[in-house]
Amino acid sequence: MKLKKFLITVLFVPIVNFAQDSIQQNTRPKVGVVLSGGGAKGYAHIGALKKIEEAGIKIDYIGGTSMGAIVGGLYAAGYSPNELEIIIKELDLTSLIINEKTRQDIPYFEKANSEKYILDLPFNNFKLTIPQAVSSGQGPLDLLTYLFRHVHHIKDFSQLPTPFVCIATNIETGEEIILKEGFLPLAVLASGAYPSMIKPVKIKDKLLIDGGVLNNFPVKEVKDMGADIIIGVDLQDPLKKQDELSSATDILQQIIKFNMESKSDEQRKLVDLMIQPDTEGFNVASFADIKPILERGITAAELKFDQLKQIAALQGNQPNDRKSLDLKEYILIRDVKVNGAEKYNLNYLEGKLKIKSPQLASFKEIQEGINRLYSSGNFSKVDYKLIQEKENEFMLELTITENPIKQKIRFGLHYDDFFKTGLLINYTSKNTVFKNSTLSTDFVIGDYMRYNINYYIDNGYLPSFGIRSRMHRFNKEVNLSETRSPEYPNLNELNYTFNDFVNQVYLQSTLKERYAIGIGLEHQYIELYTRNVIETDNFPFAVNDKGNYFKAYAYIGADSRNNPNFASRGLMFASSIKYIFDSNVKDFEKIYEFEADLEKNFHINNFLSYRFTANFGTFFNGNNTNAQKFIVGGYVQQRFLNYTKFYGLPFATALGNNKLVLGSEVQFKILKNHYAGVLMNLANVEDRFEHLQLTKFKYSGYGIKYGYDSPLGPINFIWAYSPHTEKGLFNLSLGYWF
Repeated sequence: MKLKKFLITVLFVPIVNFAQDSIQQNTRPKVGVVLSGGGAKGYAHIGALKKIEEAGIKIDYIGGTSMGAIVGGLYAAGYSPNELEIIIKELDLTSLIINEKTRQDIPYFEKANSEKYILDLPFNNFKLTIPQAVSSGQGPLDLLTYLFRHVHHIKDFSQLPTPFVCIATNIETGEEIILKEGFLPLAVLASGAYPSMIKPVKIKDKLLIDGGVLNNFPVKEVKDMGADIIIGVDLQDPLKKQDELSSATDILQQIIKFNMESKSDEQRKLVDLMIQPDTEGFNVASFADIKPILERGITAAELKFDQLKQIAALQGNQPNDRKSLDLKEYILIRDVKVNGAEKYNLNYLEGKLKIKSPQLASFKEIQEGINRLYSSGNFSKVDYKLIQEKENEFMLELTITENPIKQKIRFGLHYDDFFKTGLLINYTSKNTVFKNSTLSTDFVIGDYMRYNINYYIDNGYLPSFGIRSRMHRFNKEVNLSETRSPEYPNLNELNYTFNDFVNQVYLQSTLKERYAIGIGLEHQYIELYTRNVIETDNFPFAVNDKGNYFKAYAYIGADSRNNPNFASRGLMFASSIKYIFDSNVKDFEKIYEFEADLEKNFHINNFLSYRFTANFGTFFNGNNTNAQKFIVGGYVQQRFLNYTKFYGLPFATALGNNKLVLGSEVQFKILKNHYAGVLMNLANVEDRFEHLQLTKFKYSGYGIKYGYDSPLGPINFIWAYSPHTEKGLFNLSLGYWF
C-alpha cells in the first residue's frame, strides 16, 4: 500500500498542482485520450473507454491512428462505448475488408455472361496491372459513411461532439499527414489503410496510407489541441527478439516497426496516465476475438481506476452530458450530384443507384445503390456524402473513381460428358465505341469449337441495347427406341452433327439487377445431318435438315439466387414468347412459341435447402420442323436449340411441340463448399397439347449427386436412374459451364 501511495503521489503531483492553479483561475483541466493503432487489437480501446467514462472523466479531445482512429472517430462523432461495442459485435470485419461483390448486386448482364471464368488478367492500354491491395477499401468506406451519416456536414473535426484528430501517411512523399478537417469517413479510412491490405486513399491531391507507418501514437497532436492531461491507450508490441524472427514476414514487420517504435517512445513521454492492455495471443487480424480483446481493455483500465477517478475529481466529477444521436434512417433526397464521371453518363449512374430525385430514400436503399455501382466493376471507388440544403432535405453527392482497367483477358476450363473438353478464352473491353458499353467475346477451343459474342450498352433507367451472336457445334448419338423406323428395325441410334447459329439484337430494362424485361429480333440457322447411309426420314431428326428461322420475341427474366451452381435461396425465372418465320415452309409459315423456366430455392437452415424447378413450353401450331421442337434428355446446363436437361434420360430421348418438366431436389451442405443432393424429375413431351397430361407423367428419373464448389468452378458427379430406360446413367461435369 505504501508503494502504491508513493507511485500515485509521484505520478499525480504535477497534475494536482496544475489542477489547483486551474481551479484558482476558475477553469478545469482538459483531458485528451490517445488511442494507438493495433488492428483487431483495437477492440481493447472500447473496453478502456468504458472504464474511463465509468470513472467520471469528461473526454475533451480524442485522437488516434489506424484502428485507434476508427474507434476514436466514432467516439468523437457521439457514439458511447456501449454503442461502439454493439456496432463491433454486429460486424463481420473480415468480410467487410475483403468486400466480395454480392451476387444480388452484380449487373444482370454480368450474371449471365461473366460467371464462368477461373482467371482474370486485367489490362490498361494492354499493360498487365496488379491490384494495389487485397481490399479496395469500398466495404469499410461504405460502413464508415453510414455510421458517420449524422456528421457529414462537419468539415472541421474540432466541431465534432468531441474534437478529434488522426494521422495518415503520404505514400508519395513519406510525409506525416495530420488530419483535422475534411470528410470524416475518408480521413478515418486513410488513417487505417494498412499497406497491402487496404488500397491507398486519395484525399484531394494526396495518396494516403496507414498513419502508423510514421506516427502510431499521436500524443503531441492531441496535446496541441489543448489537452492538459493525456490518457494513452497503447496496444503496440515491442520489437521482437532474435528467436521470434522466424519468417520473412516477421523480419519485414520488424523493419517497419523501427521508425514506428522510435516515434512512439518520444510520444509516450508526454502521456500522464498510460493504459496498456495485455494483448498477447492476439494479432492485428484477430477480428473474431471481439469479446476477449475488449475485456483485456477493461482489465487494463481497471488497474488504473484509482488514478482515473483522481483525474475525474480534478475535473470536478462533471456529469456526462452526451446528447443522443439523431440517426435518421430515411431522408428526402432533393438532388443527386455526381463528381468524377467521364465514361459513364447520368442515366447509367442513376439507373444503377435506383434513386431519382426528389425521392424519400432509406440509407439501406442508398447503400444498395452504392453496392450496385461498385459491383458493376466500372468503378474502383464510390463514396457519397449528404449535404443538407433545407430542414430534412438533402443533396446526395457521389464522388466516383472510374476503374482505369478497360480490358481483360479471361480463361475458363470445363469437361462434361456432352461437349467433352473445352478451353475458354475471353476478351472483354469496356466503353468500346459507346459510353456505358461492354464487349465480351468468348471462344472455346476443344473437342467442339464454339463462340459467344455480346455487346451491351447499359443505359440505366433508359432501355439498354444489346447485340449477341453465338454458335454451338457438336456430334451426338440420338437414341431411336422411341421412333425406330420400320425400314431399319435393328438400328438403335444415329450419330448426328448439330450446328446452331443464333444472332440477336434486343432492348432490355432491368430492376435492381435482379429482374429484366426486353424485346428483340433473332435469326437462327440450324443444320442437322448424319453420316449414316439412310434412305428414310422417319427419325427424330431428318437425315439432312437445314433451315433459317427469323423471330421476334419478348422476354422476362429474374435471378436473385445466392449462388448460380449450388443455390440455397433465391429465384431464377426466364420466360419468352416468340413469333417465328420458318424459311423451310412455303410462304414462311408463322409459328408462335411460349416457354417458361422456373427455379425456386428454399433455405431451411445452414445445412439444408430445397429446390423446385419447372419448365413448360408450347407451340401454338404444329407445323414447325423437328429442329425447332423441344428436346428433353441429357445433362447439359447450357441453352441451345430448344433443349431441356433431364436426369436419367440420354440426350434427345423425347421430342415434341409441348413439354412439361418438373424437378425436385433436397440439397445438403455437408462441408464448406461441399454438397450432396437427392433429386427427382418428371416429364411429359407431346406433339399435341391435349395429350400433355398434368397428373400422369410418361418420363421419370431419380438420382443422387455430389458437388464441390471449387475455386476452378463447380464439380458435379450425378448418378440417375429412369424406369423408362431401366438403366442407370452417370454424368460428370468439371468447371463452369460455357
